Amino acid sequence: MSYKCTIIANEMERSRNQSRRVLSVLIITITICLLELVGGIVSKSYALIADAGHMLTDSASLIICYFAALIARKQATREKTYGYFRVEIISALINGTLLLMLSLFVIYNGVRRYFVPFEINGDIMLIVSSIGLVANILGIFLLKGHTHNLNIRGALLHILGDTLSSVGVVIGSLLIIFFNLNIVDAVLSTLIGLLIFYNAIMLIRDAVNVLMESVPPDIDIEGLIADIKSEFKEILDIHDVHIWSISSGIYILTMHITTDASDIDRTDHILEEIRRILRDRYHIEHSTIQIESPEFKKCS
Repeated sequence: MSYKCTIIANEMERSRNQSRRVLSVLIITITICLLELVGGIVSKSYALIADAGHMLTDSASLIICYFAALIARKQATREKTYGYFRVEIISALINGTLLLMLSLFVIYNGVRRYFVPFEINGDIMLIVSSIGLVANILGIFLLKGHTHNLNIRGALLHILGDTLSSVGVVIGSLLIIFFNLNIVDAVLSTLIGLLIFYNAIMLIRDAVNVLMESVPPDIDIEGLIADIKSEFKEILDIHDVHIWSISSGIYILTMHITTDASDIDRTDHILEEIRRILRDRYHIEHSTIQIESPEFKKCS
């Protein structure tokens, strides 16, 4: 099997593992979402209802993640020569957009609660939010270690947001039970909304950067060029360098190299070593490198 085929095979196996994990978290999330929604209505806690709304969006997002992972398994075609890995990024963008819309809704209703207070049943609020907290912690353990994938990272951000908001709701319910501070519910609702808003902006930013074919954030082009030049005295110039991501962790590079290497064997050795440097130091598995002579560069 060629090196490129091995990469694709590894990515497809990774996609299978991701889909199984996402499905498990999805089942947990839908169950807790329904529980929190009913608990919020019964206890009259908008913080609990907001958390349920967050989890409802999580459920929709996890469904998107699950099907994106399934689609990413498909083999490359003549039209889609890189396969379907970009589906992950489109999924992440949809994910972030859903989060953004939800955050504005939650913030609006949270602020409204400052002016229209309700009597809240803190006991029900505490029981339901505690169950939700345990479920979210379980979801984190299922997804941790896979944050290199934007799609999984999006799902994990949802779960982390839920976990933090569940902690807040648990603390808030205790304040309501022991100190009758019903205003805490409005404060928590607003804070949950702001947390969701921040996560949404970060996820949308990262997805757009991939779609705009920006240089991956963990790669310094100038440092990469300097690394290669320092290894070979025959390299006179490196130009037209382009680095982008097909999906999370799948990097592509093209570059032109001007060299005065006099024979083909030496040129082949330089190419082989450059690819090794790209692979070992920068995790760039797929590269296209054009070798040019000084005379060719003058002509062009």
